[in-house]
Amino acid sequence: MNTLENRLWESFPTGTPVTADPDGDREVSGEVLTRLLLGAQAPASGARASLRLSGARITGEFSLRFAQVDAPIILEDCEFARAPVLNWARLGFTSFARSTLPGLRASNVVVEGHLKLNGARVDGELRMPGARISGGLVLDRARVRSTGIALQAERIMIGGDLAAGRADLEGLVVVSQGRVSGDVNLDRARCTAPSAPETVDEPHALLAAARGVIGADSLVVEGGFFARGATFDGELRMWHNRITGAVSLTDATLTNPGRVALRLDAATLAGGLFLGGAFAATGEVRTAHAEISRTFTLRGARLSNPGGAALRAEWMTLHGTLDARRIRADGRVGLDDSVLNGPVSFNGATLADPGGVALSLNGVVASNTVNLCDGLSAVGQVQVSGSRIGSVLCLDTATLTASPDPADTRPNAPFALRLWRLQVPELRLRTTAVTGPVDLRHARVGLLRDDPANWPEALHLTGLTYETLEPPATDTDRRAWLARDPAEAQQQPYEQLAAVLRAHGDDDAARAVLLTRQRARTRAAGWPARVWGVLQDVTVGYGYRPLLAALWLLVLLGAGTAAYSAHPPRAAKPDEAPAFHAVVYTLDLLLPLVDFGQQTAFLPAGAYQWLSYLLIAAGWILATTIAAALTRSLRRT
Repeated sequence: MNTLENRLWESFPTGTPVTADPDGDREVSGEVLTRLLLGAQAPASGARASLRLSGARITGEFSLRFAQVDAPIILEDCEFARAPVLNWARLGFTSFARSTLPGLRASNVVVEGHLKLNGARVDGELRMPGARISGGLVLDRARVRSTGIALQAERIMIGGDLAAGRADLEGLVVVSQGRVSGDVNLDRARCTAPSAPETVDEPHALLAAARGVIGADSLVVEGGFFARGATFDGELRMWHNRITGAVSLTDATLTNPGRVALRLDAATLAGGLFLGGAFAATGEVRTAHAEISRTFTLRGARLSNPGGAALRAEWMTLHGTLDARRIRADGRVGLDDSVLNGPVSFNGATLADPGGVALSLNGVVASNTVNLCDGLSAVGQVQVSGSRIGSVLCLDTATLTASPDPADTRPNAPFALRLWRLQVPELRLRTTAVTGPVDLRHARVGLLRDDPANWPEALHLTGLTYETLEPPATDTDRRAWLARDPAEAQQQPYEQLAAVLRAHGDDDAARAVLLTRQRARTRAAGWPARVWGVLQDVTVGYGYRPLLAALWLLVLLGAGTAAYSAHPPRAAKPDEAPAFHAVVYTLDLLLPLVDFGQQTAFLPAGAYQWLSYLLIAAGWILATTIAAALTRSLRRT
């Protein structure tokens, strides 16, 4: 043995630290280390034997395969020629802090205490699947370089923290199906996908091919998961996780263009999810089927996945607040069929999916307020169809643009806002600007607040029901509102507005709305129906203007009376004819089924005979239209 090995041999029984002389002999054989730890040198009486060496260069193989070692192993600031082998070993406290290693082979190792690699430089793989560490796994400021897997630690069990703050990990990190009793800390770490993913074998080949950087499927963390300010160049995969504390990626940067950047599908996050601050993701962020308690924060986040989904949170259950204020998303943001038990806020958000769906909240059950207001800007459709909201849906001061082409005025142009079959106690639609149709078909609203100055050009209102309008409904404004429906001939929107006006005591306005409905139906009908409709409109206002019928009757009565007073008809039987009365004679002509005896007793001639035919026809038309209109009015209203 050389001088350094002799010093180490002598110091081991008492646990005295040994530091290699940088100008002297620095080499220590791995076999010497193995022999010491396997009992070649007995501990001194009353002392705690330990291997404490720093600054040395370890040559040969250092192997404790299947060994049981009670002595602490502290090999810090050392340089290893070969990867230490700790497979199936049972060890005490073990530290390779600040050492340089070509890898570490520690499958199924048991460590009673910490396993420290903080500040280590590893050019190869850290392999420790099935490891059980009663303390923490410490990788703070470590640098690991691997073209394939950097850390393979599936099924690992850690009694303390997994600490990798400011670590630099190049290669795939796998901790799936593991358990961490403390926190996982990756604050300000830098993680990069493997440069040669084709070298990764099953079962991790698919993750590597997807540019996976961390595979943490089914990981259980009894503390929190922190990656604040971290950088991930590849996919951070954490589906089916169960994490008791908070998951915070505040200020983190994730990059995986055209693929998934963050996957938290089916995860259970009891302490909330924090993706706020300067959080930025290029690629898809997924929380589908996840269950999140407390808070889901996206406040100020930047999400980018053009032409795809920026956020996929379908079927998510959130027991707390969704804070997405001032989020910027390039790509679809989708929370379809989610259950949201707290307030939802997209205030001031900027969402863009030109020609697609910028924000999708279809089928959502929200127990509180949903705010899409205070300057929200969306290029692409906003959809809240089939959803049930327990309080308020607010779009005040929002700017919605359905199509990237402002000149797109096609009848089938995409909706700017789709609220089909929405159920909500209060809907606020005082938007700043809406470019594109708005779909309110079959929605059920308690209080509808809107702004006549900013109504969209096209409103689809069939089946919409509401109890109150604000500002208070006036028949003039609201008839213009209904006229914006491309299907204006539909009866229900007019009947709904009339019912609300009548409920607020304005019967005249309600009749005016129903009259407008009938005129719209007439315009949409074929020419025979249009002729009949015009007759009803002119004569009795479809039954909603009964005084008009009386006016026509008076006009015709006056005209006939004047004509026949000036030119009385001759009697059919002079000896039997009653005295002629021009007024009664004219009434006899005008009123069907009524006989005063004047029409049959006197026979007009020439033009006055044709006048009598005209009055008879006018009487029948007037009576028929009155009967039809009154029947419809009684049946409908």
